[in-house]
Amino acid sequence: MRPSTGTEVSFYDCGGKLCGKIVAVKDERRKSKIGTVIVIGATKSAENQWKGDLLNADDGKIYTGVVTMQGPNALNLKGCVAFICQGETWTKIK
Repeated sequence: MRPSTGTEVSFYDCGGKLCGKIVAVKDERRKSKIGTVIVIGATKSAENQWKGDLLNADDGKIYTGVVTMQGPNALNLKGCVAFICQGETWTKIK
């Protein structure tokens, strides 16, 4: 779950790569985002790390990103444009 918005994302294998799509939203105004793929075919780049394209569902822009597992219940998702990067740690829903 993304803590800043309460958006729930399901991560899955897509042809040997990592993908993730929005499966639930906290804010009913964002309901149209359900089903949107936001992690688009990230490839494994290191132990517990994948690199690939990330879609910002709010502005429709695609960013270069890195998904890094931070233990069994959290991951950090970071997106970059040129040299400017922003990241956030997401938690696993039990």
